[in-house]
Amino acid sequence: MQKEQIVSYFFVGLFLFVLYQIIRIFSPFFPAISWAAILAFAFYPLYQKILKTTKLNSSVASFLMTCLVVLIVVIPSAIVLISLMREAIDLYYHVSDYITSGKMEQFILQIRETARSEWTQRFWLTWDPLQQEISNTLLQAAKGMGNFAALQLAAFTKNLLIWIINLIFIAFLLFFFFKDGKAIYNFIYQLIPMAHKNKEALSKRINETFAAVIRGQFVTCIIQASVAGFMFWILALPLPFFLAFLTFITCLIPVTGAATVWVPVVIYLFIIHEIGKAVALLIVGIFVISLSDNFLKPILIGERTQLSVPFLFLGILGGVKIYGMIGLFLGPIILSLFFVLTQIYREEYQSTSTR
Repeated sequence: MQKEQIVSYFFVGLFLFVLYQIIRIFSPFFPAISWAAILAFAFYPLYQKILKTTKLNSSVASFLMTCLVVLIVVIPSAIVLISLMREAIDLYYHVSDYITSGKMEQFILQIRETARSEWTQRFWLTWDPLQQEISNTLLQAAKGMGNFAALQLAAFTKNLLIWIINLIFIAFLLFFFFKDGKAIYNFIYQLIPMAHKNKEALSKRINETFAAVIRGQFVTCIIQASVAGFMFWILALPLPFFLAFLTFITCLIPVTGAATVWVPVVIYLFIIHEIGKAVALLIVGIFVISLSDNFLKPILIGERTQLSVPFLFLGILGGVKIYGMIGLFLGPIILSLFFVLTQIYREEYQSTSTR
């Protein structure tokens, strides 16, 4: 073995060892770093516009953008999360009261009176033996959600100081991601040992996918959930934050989307003879909540991303299951990287082998 090879192997081994140690050092801060990077990416175009239009110093512009993001994203998200956990706790008491007070039986009787066809009568013959079992299942499910939310709320209260430190750390990182984001990007870009055109393809696909998830899926879901939650609150429906959260989750589902939540609520309101509320929610649901999905996504995303809706949906759900909430963004990114690396492999290696 030549001396140059030994030196090269030693360097690569040492570099990989140091890289592994750096990953271990930063691993406790991975969630904060990830959220700061995602927020910086989402608001970086606005940061660039501020720099160009106001001619401010980069440090001042970065500080202003950090304060803006904390005020309009981080703090409202924390308030919504706490409200959501409280309503999840209330859900158990609502379901328990609904079942034990006989309101569920009254609701079933109202449905029976509304639908008297032969098919529905056969359905009710099947339902009667299962009614108690289904009631117990609903009660246990609500109790499980309530207990989980109670534990999370208790943990949040107990570790409030840690949450505040994490928030300060995210803001600190956000400032430097705005200020030195371009330099950090160029440093990572130069380190990737690939041809220039392949690095460009990777960079382009990552940007497109982030744009699809953040400016497309995420922003659209937030808008739809906000409108739905406002309607649930205006109509004095119970647990508006919880229903809005369910709307946000179901917005990610192809085809049905937010209608998965508001349509059953409309049907429920019709059955209990709240006709005015049902009609109001139906109109807003069709023409605002669900229809907004059709014109917001083309405006926010356009045709920039080549990741199909089913893959985007599965990537988001799988990412959340494996990585937690940060997987909302990591899942689609990993899928996109797979497809672009597959394309590079076909262009660089398969084409070479066929010659």
